[in-house]
Amino acid sequence: MSLPRHDDEYTSTPWQIASELSKRNNVFLIDNPFTFTEAILKFRSSQVRKRIRAYFGKATQVIEGVTVIFAPFVIPINFLPKGKIYDLFSRLNHQIVARRLNRIIAKERFQQVFYINSFDFYLPNLADYFLGKPSYIVYHCIDPMVKPYTLKHGPYLQQIAAKKSDVIITTAPSLDREFKGPDCPKCFYVPNAANFSLFANAQNTKLAVHPKLASIEGKVMGYFGNIERRTDERFLLSVLHRLPDWQLVMAGPVDRSYFSLEFLNHRQVKWVGAFTHQEAPSVIKRFDVAIIPFKCDEVSYGINPLKLFEYLAAGKPVVSTNFNPDILLTLQGDVAVADTPEQFATHVLASQHDTQLDVARRTKRAWENSWEARTKEFESVITKAYNENEKRD
Repeated sequence: MSLPRHDDEYTSTPWQIASELSKRNNVFLIDNPFTFTEAILKFRSSQVRKRIRAYFGKATQVIEGVTVIFAPFVIPINFLPKGKIYDLFSRLNHQIVARRLNRIIAKERFQQVFYINSFDFYLPNLADYFLGKPSYIVYHCIDPMVKPYTLKHGPYLQQIAAKKSDVIITTAPSLDREFKGPDCPKCFYVPNAANFSLFANAQNTKLAVHPKLASIEGKVMGYFGNIERRTDERFLLSVLHRLPDWQLVMAGPVDRSYFSLEFLNHRQVKWVGAFTHQEAPSVIKRFDVAIIPFKCDEVSYGINPLKLFEYLAAGKPVVSTNFNPDILLTLQGDVAVADTPEQFATHVLASQHDTQLDVARRTKRAWENSWEARTKEFESVITKAYNENEKRD
C-alpha cells in the first residue's frame, strides 16, 4: 500500500522497491485512493480515467512486474475534525478499499501475505479488513509530515499504523524518533537509493540535452524535483548574488505560493517546468553542478531525497545545504555540503575543477546505492525480523 501513486509525475521510493521486489516475489501494489471529489475535479486526467475504467473492466494491470490494483474512489473526510464522525467515514473508506483487495486475495489464494504500508497512514487499519490476517505487517515511513493538510490527521493516524505493524522501516535515522514508546515495534533504517541504470544515461555522450535546456548558455547549477516549501529561497538569492555569471535552472513543478516575485522573476533563474522521470537524464545532463538547496530545519532533517544518488549516478558534482547531517556525513567526499551561502558558492566554483576520477568515484558510490542493492537490504530486514518473530512464537 503506497501513499505516492505509481503513476504520479515522479517516481517514488515505494514504487522502486515494489518493482525490485517483484523480481523475487509476487507483488501487488495498491495506491492511496483518489476521493470522489478529486475524481470530479480531475475527471480529464489519465490517472482518474484509469480508475474509473477499473469499475467496468479489469481492476489490475501488470507494470514492470508489479500487479497494480487500481484503487476505488473513497469519501473525502480530511476536512472533518478528529472524532467519531471522522472515524465512521474512515471505516467506510477502509471497507471500500478492502472490498477490492479481498477480491484479489480470494482469487489468488495466497498462502502467505506480507503487508507493507508505505506511508499510507490515511488507511492505518486496512490489514484488519483483509480476508485472513497477514503473516507480517510492515510500516514504511518515507518522509516527515510537512503540509497542513497532512498534519491535520497524519501524526496520530501514523501512530495507529505503526502500532498495528510488526516492524517499522524508515528512510532517515531522524524519522525513528516518531516511533518511540512501549507500544511501537522495532525500527530499522533503510535509506533511499537511485535508479542507477536510468540516471547513468546522463553520462552517455549520445544522449542529447533536453530541448528546453539546450539554448541555455553559460555555467549552470541545476535542481531537479518538486519546488516548494523545502526550497530555501533566501539562501539561493544570496548564492546567486555571489555567482553573477551562473544560471540557476529549476526543473520541476513549482508551488509559487512559497516564493517571492524577486525570486520568481530573477534574471539568473530559469524555470523550465516539470519533466517525466524518463526525461530526467537529458535535463540533468545540462547541469554543470547539481544542487540540493533545502532549508535546514526540523522537517528537512527527516528528508532523504532520491535525487542525492540520482545526481551521483549522473556523474555530476553535487552541492547541498546541510539539511540532514546524518545522511550527508555518510556521503562525505562525494557531496559538497555548505552551511552558508558563501560556502555554497565556493563549492559551486570548485566544481569547475572536476576530473574524470571524480566522476568515476561518484558513479561508483551511486552504483553501490542502487535500488537493486537497497531493496535486497529492505527485504533482508523484513525476512530477518519475521524469522526472529517466528522463533519467539
